[in-house]
Amino acid sequence: MKRYFFDYTAKGQSLYDYQGDEFLSSKHAFEFAEATAQSLKNSLDGVWKGWSVEVRNAEGRKLFSLPVDLAAPIAA
Repeated sequence: MKRYFFDYTAKGQSLYDYQGDEFLSSKHAFEFAEATAQSLKNSLDGVWKGWSVEVRNAEGRKLFSLPVDLAAPIAA
């Protein structure tokens, strides 16, 4: 199991995940981030518009970013 960190970022703002979660692979971490972004997109009447879910590995390297208001991921 590897630890992945899920940060929420927007222009000039960041909410950092200092604890992270463990997943078997980056594919599983991606699926979790995708579900999280979709959940945020569907909640709170657009409050999360302009935000992204960024996934980093334990070394701090950004693996991918999923915009909350778009369906397609942006590769790091």
